[in-house]
Amino acid sequence: MKTFAIFGTFFLVIVCAFGSDTSITNESDVVQREKLFQRFIKEMHDATSKMSTNMDVTFPTNFDTPFFRNFFNQMVVDPSFGLRWDEVPAPTMTNSNAMAAVEAFVVTNGWNMYTNGLVFAMGSNKPNAIRGLPWIVIHDREFPALTDHGILYVMLTGWNLECNGVAYNPKTNAFAWGIRGFKHIGQHWYAWIAPEDTDKLTQQYEGAKP
Repeated sequence: MKTFAIFGTFFLVIVCAFGSDTSITNESDVVQREKLFQRFIKEMHDATSKMSTNMDVTFPTNFDTPFFRNFFNQMVVDPSFGLRWDEVPAPTMTNSNAMAAVEAFVVTNGWNMYTNGLVFAMGSNKPNAIRGLPWIVIHDREFPALTDHGILYVMLTGWNLECNGVAYNPKTNAFAWGIRGFKHIGQHWYAWIAPEDTDKLTQQYEGAKP
């Protein structure tokens, strides 16, 4: 059916189209995750309702299902990282060992594993694993990473041809052409996205005004 095929194409575009309150909270991970899931449901419903009025397509109306919860769980790295690519918080570890994993990765792989600007696009470049990123909530987790023109790219999540993550760019080098959205979040770190669509996205280098 064309209904679900079209829905799948727009799925992440819809998710990335909204803002939110990402303030720090002392609530448990379970409570935060459930609140974020309820936000996800509401925003998906609102977005698909608007799209249905402009397209000859019927989208799902119930997103509180095992399928969508599973997709949500795969998409959300941690509740504190929000739903959107640009909601990633600043690193939460600042001790002397906070960057040990990054430094070790660069020593092993160098700053130019690839220089074709494709980064993670379509599996063109084979990443290596990195563990120990300077965020407490994901410090013990492993993610695919690679370097390109003096920038370390770490992919947090991906769907179809779209992916997003964090990047360490200590010399404020130009981002690869496929990275069409990026935002400085502190300590030379950025949130980034390589989207399927060509919509204009935030492109904010360190030191630039928002």
